[in-house]
Amino acid sequence: MMPSGRPALPADPTAFVGRRRETADIRRTLERSRLVTLTGIAGVGKTRVALRAAESMRRAFADGVLFVELSSLSDPDRLAQVVARALEIPDQSVPDLDMLAEYLADKQLLLVLDTCEHLVESCSRLVGGLLTAARGLRVLATSRQPLGAPGEHCLVIRPMEVPAPETAGSVQDLARCESVALFLDRVGAVDPGFELTEQNAPVVGELCRRLDGIPLALELAAGRVRSMPVERILTLLDERFWAEEEDTCADDPRHRTMQAAIAWSHGLCTPAERLLWSGLSVFPARFDLAAAEAVCAQEGLPAHEVYPALDGLVAKSILVCAKGPDRTTYRMPDSLREYGAAQMPDHDRRRVLLARHRDHYAGLAEAASEVPPRDEQAEEWKRVREEWPNLRAALEFCATDPAETDDGVRLVITLTFLWIACGMGREGRHYMEWFVRVARLDEVTRVRLLLLLAYVMVAQGDLRTSRQTLDECADLVSRSDDPLSHIHLEKMRGTLAYAEGDLAAADAHLTEAIGRLRAGGSPDITVLAAMVELGITRLWLGRPDDAAEVLLECKRECEDSGQSWARSWADLGLSLVLRARGELPGALALAKEALRTQRRLHDASGASLCLELVAWLATGQEDPAWAARLLHASHGTWRQVRRPLYGSPHFLAEHARSEETLRRALAPAEYEEAAAEGGAMSMDEAIAHALGEPPGAPQAAPKERVTPLSPRELEVADLVADGLTNKEIAQRLVVGRRTIDTHVEHILAKLDFSSRSQIAAWAIGHREGG
Repeated sequence: MMPSGRPALPADPTAFVGRRRETADIRRTLERSRLVTLTGIAGVGKTRVALRAAESMRRAFADGVLFVELSSLSDPDRLAQVVARALEIPDQSVPDLDMLAEYLADKQLLLVLDTCEHLVESCSRLVGGLLTAARGLRVLATSRQPLGAPGEHCLVIRPMEVPAPETAGSVQDLARCESVALFLDRVGAVDPGFELTEQNAPVVGELCRRLDGIPLALELAAGRVRSMPVERILTLLDERFWAEEEDTCADDPRHRTMQAAIAWSHGLCTPAERLLWSGLSVFPARFDLAAAEAVCAQEGLPAHEVYPALDGLVAKSILVCAKGPDRTTYRMPDSLREYGAAQMPDHDRRRVLLARHRDHYAGLAEAASEVPPRDEQAEEWKRVREEWPNLRAALEFCATDPAETDDGVRLVITLTFLWIACGMGREGRHYMEWFVRVARLDEVTRVRLLLLLAYVMVAQGDLRTSRQTLDECADLVSRSDDPLSHIHLEKMRGTLAYAEGDLAAADAHLTEAIGRLRAGGSPDITVLAAMVELGITRLWLGRPDDAAEVLLECKRECEDSGQSWARSWADLGLSLVLRARGELPGALALAKEALRTQRRLHDASGASLCLELVAWLATGQEDPAWAARLLHASHGTWRQVRRPLYGSPHFLAEHARSEETLRRALAPAEYEEAAAEGGAMSMDEAIAHALGEPPGAPQAAPKERVTPLSPRELEVADLVADGLTNKEIAQRLVVGRRTIDTHVEHILAKLDFSSRSQIAAWAIGHREGG
């Protein structure tokens, strides 16, 4: 985990070879330019070099490094939303560029935007706006052409060094050449017994020269060594490669080399592998074997032959294989995906594959939307959330083809759990509003879509637009004889009244809706959510016993049906009830349990409310500095949500009371330091803090560390070891210079040291010793 708590950069599936000069150039250029774009031909390794440079600069950015892959994004208007989701910013109803600019305004962050060439104008506008608003932001982009943004500094990533003809007979000199080193490393993966000898050195050197040192071309050639000697590969290049190259049309001869290398590799594939290659081009991101079989099995490629063909494409470096603890996935590099798509000129054939792709991921969504046994719900929902690039491609296919809009609407409704419970309301609202405008829907389906849209708007705090949407929905329902439409409208009226603070109306609407919904059979997610809303409404109305009754009933039904998300909200409501009764230990246990589930699901509104609740419960019970950090961490997450679901003057008053109590318990400087530390926390860091977990390892229990230093002193010692001055450390940790001076004095005294160099040596040894 990076300091911000966000996931680490994508791991390299193979060893990183060479490129030291390019990595150093990027680091130096980013020191003086806030926007650096890496350009170069397809297959030259722009992404891998960018990731290597970003990883090496991680410590220079207090808020970490964020990688955003854009090759699967086709709609330029969604760019800001994709970046916002990568940052895991909770939903807001303000324009996305403004939202991003506000969020990043005080951050020190390196943003890596990968594969920008098809979104150049949008990337230029977005980056220009963000760099103007956020002085601590730097951007590293990869693109086949410059972005054209103000202040942009372009670095061309060129092919690897190729061996000079005079080194052909020297094994030692040849092995030091970058392109040869890469080729040998990739050959070693498919033929561990291969060695560079005086006999084959001239052939290897000539092969690397013929391929112009282009990494992807070298990897494609290396993949063939499993089935033929390197001499035969060079002979095939002589026979086929240059003829292919002459047929390609590109100004840069190295680009022609790359295209010819891909065509050559395609020609050496079996018919089944070529058919699968073109079929897999409909996947915008990673996929597994089940998805490949469901989408690509066809005439000439039955399902049982998909895996052998898939394995063959992996062996030939057409696909990158990533083995996880419980799942193996595959990914095709962009330039190879483009080539595969070009081999399928039949538009109808491609449309069939896109429909199969949509149907496969719709099936995964439908399975996850059904209530699974016990605690599997959160994991199933999380897995679907991780498939978002494929789901987005499926929705885009439906949105751009009038014949597919009905399926698109069904998929949007099926994914309700993503929009409501998994922090993806922004994406859901985009597609709901689109299909409301363009789809010709029957009245019942249109009502369902509008009600879902209104719910997401409430979650975003956009209450005015939500009311307008409900008014439109009410007009449709008044002409409908569908009883469920009437009941769900009643429920949403209760939800909106609750959010607006009209508690009496909320009580009436929710009570009516719950009664009618439960009369129709076993409770579904709509009933359970309504019960939570009703329970908290009754608590605010001063009826804690009535609140406890409905919330306990909701929890029992959640446990019986395996509804972990609704159960977490029931626990949150019950925690509020126990707090009102003065039963603080029980209240804290329930709040933390709810927070763990909200974290797994990425439910920003729920997690923010849980953080607030834990902070209130800790006030007066825990270390006041710890509680103050958490209170301001939770307040920071609320600022990102703006007006969260179930927001209330009651909550604001509780926050103010807790803050006043903590100010009295701490000295002014101590309180301000704790407040600054908490306000700088990410959502993940705040949750780890609330649960007593070490930052960056939210699922692990805290480890005992044998050291006389406090956690903050350890952090300061690490930064001293990194060569930062006290002033720079203060800026990094967002505290006063005097605070850092005091920490350093304490460290020297506790460790019986007399110099900063002794602190640095101790900190480095402490890291290595764990």
